[in-house]
Amino acid sequence: MKKLILVICMIVLLGIAYAYQTPILDTNVAIEQAKKHLVTPPKEWQASFPKEEDGIVAWEVNKSVLTKRQGFWNGFTNKRNWEVTLVLEGSQVTLVMNATTGKLLDIYGSLN
Repeated sequence: MKKLILVICMIVLLGIAYAYQTPILDTNVAIEQAKKHLVTPPKEWQASFPKEEDGIVAWEVNKSVLTKRQGFWNGFTNKRNWEVTLVLEGSQVTLVMNATTGKLLDIYGSLN
């Protein structure tokens, strides 16, 4: 019985260690992913994005920041977000993406 409990505890600890150390996107990959979201946004965001012609993105990167997600479980499992700020002709937009998958989570700023 003690061995079974010990094995279960070891499996749980290994699972938590794996969840804590999941690899995140590199800075350059996160920037490319943000530009990709501007060219081909997810369906739920398409009304918010301007139409880009020929898939050319003329946005310049202002900054990219890796931030921790809020909440107990997100802090416990070391979940993070990429916040990439892009600028075009005085218009500034910040895309918030999941640092592990690159999925678009939120948008800040104007896109007009």
